[in-house]
Amino acid sequence: MKPKTKVMCPQCGAEFAIADKEKTMVATIIGKDSGLGMVYPTVIGQDAPTQKTKLPKTAKERIDALRVAGVNVSNLFAMQGANGNECVASNKDGQLTILEDDDPIFKMIVSQGDVPNRRLFRRWVMAQMFHMMTCTDYHLGEPLGVTKMIHRLGYEYQWKMLFRELHAQKAMEERDYENFADRNRWFNTEVVLAMAKDYVKKLQKHIESLRVKKCKGVHYKKIGGNNIFEVDIEAKIYRPLYAEIYNIQQAKNSIQLYNAAKKFNDRRIKMPYDTPQCKEWVNAYKGTGAFFTIQNLVRFHNCIVINDEGKRLNKQQSLAFLLSKAEAYKHGEGWRLLALLKKILDDNNIDIKKKIAEWRK
Repeated sequence: MKPKTKVMCPQCGAEFAIADKEKTMVATIIGKDSGLGMVYPTVIGQDAPTQKTKLPKTAKERIDALRVAGVNVSNLFAMQGANGNECVASNKDGQLTILEDDDPIFKMIVSQGDVPNRRLFRRWVMAQMFHMMTCTDYHLGEPLGVTKMIHRLGYEYQWKMLFRELHAQKAMEERDYENFADRNRWFNTEVVLAMAKDYVKKLQKHIESLRVKKCKGVHYKKIGGNNIFEVDIEAKIYRPLYAEIYNIQQAKNSIQLYNAAKKFNDRRIKMPYDTPQCKEWVNAYKGTGAFFTIQNLVRFHNCIVINDEGKRLNKQQSLAFLLSKAEAYKHGEGWRLLALLKKILDDNNIDIKKKIAEWRK
């Protein structure tokens, strides 16, 4: 058996891509005076740097580019004229319109590869994160900090936010897997399971703190508006919750996870506002907030990342660096991305308060 042919860089060990089978090719000799400009060999696992984003040729490719950029393409479709030329058409509110090649949305793809859209989830998240980072104490005039601002949202907020998130993931897992993966990185079965188990522990402490009452000599407690005998608490309160926790563990996709979490939530008894939130949820909240804020700053606000070695990265390198950090911190260390966000704001001389004032205008 012949050994597999590999072409490796002697400096960094990168493996260059070569054809699976031998082919006859016309070779170009490259020298300093060849006049070819920069030449990039293809590297395994990497994309060659691109000089400029080009407008996709076919209508389908243009719609796909808009989808990747985060634009709602549900009302767009490809059309072909009698001469064979393709175009993108929009059917919104019963009005059929054609998107011309010089449409601003296509110009934006060509100029920077991303389309700013104020309805995008990541842009809404950035606004919320900036608000949390700048909000000050009314009496002291000092920043409260993200952690304290999250706690101010109250215990039940974490469940409301979770179901909005799981519902969104359920809709995008099949049709938009890239965005699904970015969001599922933080809010997934692992986090939902941690929240459910954390809830049961806090519920037990809450029930233990309730006053014991008597009915004909039998002890009972008023739990969630219902009078329950102490001997029935295990069967009526805890066992059903444990059964739903098992169903959460068995969830294999976003739909099953949403349904299992909803059934658990339907059995929940609302907790006092000041009950401490689940730490796994807090970490996930910080992680997703920082991740989409950094992504937004790089995509739409010309920010760059300075990596761990002090090297300034370009746009695509910055996004790749962010992705690698997100993967490294996804298991309970989302708070670390918050530190990265603060560093990127400093490195790019971004004053959050000035930025907010600019947006208000």
